[in-house]
Amino acid sequence: MIKNKMSSAVITLIVGIFIIPLFIASTYSISYGIYGTAFTAPAMLIAVVISVMIEKYSKNKNAIFMYAKHLLCALIFSLIFSLVNFNINTFKDTIYLVSLIGSIYITLFVIFDYLLRRLHKSR
Repeated sequence: MIKNKMSSAVITLIVGIFIIPLFIASTYSISYGIYGTAFTAPAMLIAVVISVMIEKYSKNKNAIFMYAKHLLCALIFSLIFSLVNFNINTFKDTIYLVSLIGSIYITLFVIFDYLLRRLHKSR
């Protein structure tokens, strides 16, 4: 299970480099994707641990319910990150940007985790 989640995290970070710039600025710049991934990569280690705990202790194994739990945890983590980097002048922009990036990455992570799990089951 951990190997599957780590693979999902790596794939998510690689794909995120190309997807994040679509949501950040009016012009596509790969530098936004690299910037987003540089700050998200350490958080993905926490996401893997939390994802393992969610799947291990969750009574309801419905994919949509599991996604909602992952998304809630990502948004809580985003809020904590925004509060740690608190600046009254940029707080609204920071919370928006961090929540957006966190939501995108966790959505990609859950999708790739689900697809890899299905791939391993079919073998």
